[in-house]
This record gives sequence, structure tokens and C-alpha cells, in this order.
Amino acid sequence: MGAVRGIAEIVLNARDLGVLTRFYREVMGFTLHSQYPKTNPTIVFLSIAYLDSPLGKAHPQTLALIDPDRHPAARCKFDPPANRPFSLNHLAFEIDEADYQSEIDRLEALGIETTIAEFGHVRAKAIFFQDPEGNRLELICHDSRVSRADAIAADAVTDRQIQAAIDDAQ
Repeated sequence: MGAVRGIAEIVLNARDLGVLTRFYREVMGFTLHSQYPKTNPTIVFLSIAYLDSPLGKAHPQTLALIDPDRHPAARCKFDPPANRPFSLNHLAFEIDEADYQSEIDRLEALGIETTIAEFGHVRAKAIFFQDPEGNRLELICHDSRVSRADAIAADAVTDRQIQAAIDDAQ
């Protein structure tokens, strides 16, 4: 493994900073770390989690939401969200397995459409959904129903399926 210990910060350009901030606070449960300026902010920092690491004790895992048209340090450095092709596939956040079903229920009660996925080859299960600006999000957890032996078998099947899809595309 390399030197990376975890995610320090994820930064999303926002079309509507207020809507996106409310979503990540109310739906994802992130807390406000800071925003600048204090009134009518152009950048918002939300705390995801504190890590037991030298950086993590003072700097939480952070989701930064930035208005690239208004924030002075970002202006002219990033394409505005409407003008750029999305290179972000999705953001994944780990949850406890015990919270898996209650998170599905909570999201659906909020009117958020979810897609469920199981990844036997890595002994995980996930919930996919979108934020108000179309960014794809994933809540992922360990799947205790999958044994190590089943995960090894699933890994071989997954590898064959991916290779067959590559071969078919050629």
C-alpha cells in the first residue's frame, strides 16, 4: 500500500451552493466545519469524519463545496459545472453494516431513488443515489453474508465477466 491514509478532502463545484450544502448536511449528516465568507459564502467546508492520524486529529475528512463563478481563488481556474464534462464517477462513503437497511429506508423516505448493489468479490454491499446536482453517491459497507471462500470465487467470476466484455467490445 502507498502512503495514502484516507480521503482528506473532496471538492465539488456547485451550481447552487445552498441546495448542495443542505443536502449534504441533512441527507448525509455531514456537519458544517467552516464557510467563507461567513454570510453569502462562496465556499463551504463540511466535516465527514475525523481520522486517527496526524492530519485527521485537526483536519477532518472534508467535503468542500465551491461556487467556481463567485469564489475568488477559483474564478477562471475551473470550468463552471454547466460547461464542463463530468469526470467524477461517484463519491463513496463507508457506513456500518448495521446501518445499511436503515439508510436505504431513510433515503427512500426522503424521496431519493436508490439502487442497490452487491460486490461479492470484495465482500461489500452498497447503496447508490444522486445529490441534487446529479453527482452519484455510494454508501458502502462490509457484507458479512459473504464468506472469504465465496469472495475468492466471485472474484474469479468477476474477472472472467470483465475480460469477456472487453473481448466482445473489440
